[in-house]
Amino acid sequence: MSIGENFKNKRIERDLSQEELSKLSGVSKPMISYIERGKRVPSVLTAQKIARVLRCTIDDLLAS
Repeated sequence: MSIGENFKNKRIERDLSQEELSKLSGVSKPMISYIERGKRVPSVLTAQKIARVLRCTIDDLLAS
């Protein structure tokens, strides 16, 4: 599973839209979309913000 798929699956498990995740994490919606589609790799800070909202570890999100 790719990093983008991990992010998307965790977001869906929490029943959040990209827009909701964006508002809760402070990460832009386009950036979340880029990450999920594998167009960008998140910085540690971005991954940390998203992981906090998704209630998981950065390792959970970045595991391949």
